[in-house]
Amino acid sequence: CPPEVFTQRVLDLVRKKYPALECRSTPDFQIHVGNSKVNLFNFYRSYVNSPDQLEQIILPALSTVVQVQGWGKSQSDPALDSVRSRIMPMLYPEEVWHERFPDLVGASWVAGLVVLYVVDESHAYWYIRQDLMESWGLNADELHELAVANLGRYFEDTPMEFSLAGENDGPRLLMPARPDAYNASRLLSEPFLARLREVLASPFAVGIPSRDFLVGVSLHSPEAVEHVRRRVADDFKVMDHPLCNRLLLVTHDGVTELAGADEPLESGDQ
Repeated sequence: CPPEVFTQRVLDLVRKKYPALECRSTPDFQIHVGNSKVNLFNFYRSYVNSPDQLEQIILPALSTVVQVQGWGKSQSDPALDSVRSRIMPMLYPEEVWHERFPDLVGASWVAGLVVLYVVDESHAYWYIRQDLMESWGLNADELHELAVANLGRYFEDTPMEFSLAGENDGPRLLMPARPDAYNASRLLSEPFLARLREVLASPFAVGIPSRDFLVGVSLHSPEAVEHVRRRVADDFKVMDHPLCNRLLLVTHDGVTELAGADEPLESGDQ
């Protein structure tokens, strides 16, 4: 299904379900629904893999868009105290941020990624704009500190369940048991990295092909690392919310790119 055919099917679905809302497509693979813009890239990736699931893929996002249409100023520009505990960090492709969402607060990270900041809602989240942050009287460092602290509390409330393969004195592989919108962002949490160091030993490699997934591997076996490297590159091409096709290196000094890959660096969510 070509992208333009998919776009038309989404527009038809919007007009069928929400006839009161004006909707139209744009040349950059987005649609305007009322006063909101919806990027179709990730939905299209899901649709290609499950073409019979169009409504299941699109309707949850549309319902959130419709909800936002009814927000007043107190919801679109809330007071800091009303959202303080729900501000979270979110990894995102830096190139896309610069090109499409420069009004969002962001901080460069590693591997072509950037840290953006979101307000977590019950079944969705929305990104924090520069002007909103300034209205709160915060600077970027203060917002980051607040978001990472909330991330730590989120892990305490919803600890990651993961599967672990391998032996204590050999190569070990770690993966989360279920997807979570903050799985990749966990790498911003020092307590989480410390826990991974206990399990995998330091240094170790980690892949974040998508927002919802990460994989960690100890460096005992070059063959195991290379296998994970190839798997991350493949998963990056097909997973929703793609982030990075390369492995990262986690040491006691922090997170950097892992040297030795021949593939060009790519980041997702185009």
